[in-house]
Amino acid sequence: MKRIATSLMLLCLCIAASAQDIFDNPDRGARLGVRLGLDIATSTDFDFGRIKLGVLNAGAGFTAGAVYNIPVWKNMYFEPGLLLFYNSMGYDITISDESSAPDTGHGSLRRFGVRVPFRLGYRFDFEKVSVRAFTGPQLEVGLIGRSRLEVGNESASENAYGSDGTFNRVNVGWEFGAGVDYGNWTAEISGAAGITDMVQGSAIKGRFNNVTISLGYNF
Repeated sequence: MKRIATSLMLLCLCIAASAQDIFDNPDRGARLGVRLGLDIATSTDFDFGRIKLGVLNAGAGFTAGAVYNIPVWKNMYFEPGLLLFYNSMGYDITISDESSAPDTGHGSLRRFGVRVPFRLGYRFDFEKVSVRAFTGPQLEVGLIGRSRLEVGNESASENAYGSDGTFNRVNVGWEFGAGVDYGNWTAEISGAAGITDMVQGSAIKGRFNNVTISLGYNF
């Protein structure tokens, strides 16, 4: 009977130690990581009065950069990052005029810039695999942007940013995501909902969103 009680006590201690590692792993320290991902850009509706764009068609691109994972409390962490991004979106356009039939056309928007996430997350450490969930603000600064429009036989191309452009360079969003770590390797999916109205100098409402699927390595 004494042996059974001792065995049960040892089993309980092992389970308690294992549970502590899941929620509070003392071996976790600050880590630098690199990330490479597929970036999918989307938008809300854009309405320019008599010119209606609707939702820009989702377009693919990439992100690449680095993050720094900093333990905060137990398995909670703070993870700022610096990422380059490129994505493109297309749209169909209708220009209506009371005196003539509507004209239709097609346009595209290509953007390249810097993305700075500020994530607060929590990690669940199992024996070989860790599962993470995170959220936080995301700052996006457009460095180069180009928009192109084709209506009938006519086409035009212009800078998307700057004094002659249509869109703001700076976009603030809120990100949600989850990831899985296996050893030093990691995979994650996240989505950021835009907060900033992206048409500059106007009361027009329209925001950019993005979904990112990425792979990475933590040093």
